[in-house]
Amino acid sequence: MRTICDVCESAVAVLFCAADEAALCRPCDEKVHMCNKLASRHVRVGLADPNKLVRCDICENSSAFFYCDIDGTSLCLSCDMAVHVGGKRTHGRYLLLRQRVEEINQGIWMT
Repeated sequence: MRTICDVCESAVAVLFCAADEAALCRPCDEKVHMCNKLASRHVRVGLADPNKLVRCDICENSSAFFYCDIDGTSLCLSCDMAVHVGGKRTHGRYLLLRQRVEEINQGIWMT
């Protein structure tokens, strides 16, 4: 699943700007962040290739869709259902957006 640019609403987003809370394609990022000195300082993160999915920490085979903040694990649907039974149903679990980031030069972060 690819993220669509929040500005043009047609191109695939490759960056996320936390200050603007927006996913952006490269041309829209340049328009938005090169227009003035303050906007150019925003730190942006690159959105990972959706084909490089996080794997389940339990079975290590299936794609992970959930993160458990109590256990600190990424889980596929099957393992999540098997692990979170009984008292563990109260664990805070979050849907993974499968977006990984790494730092590169010039204040922009990329994958």
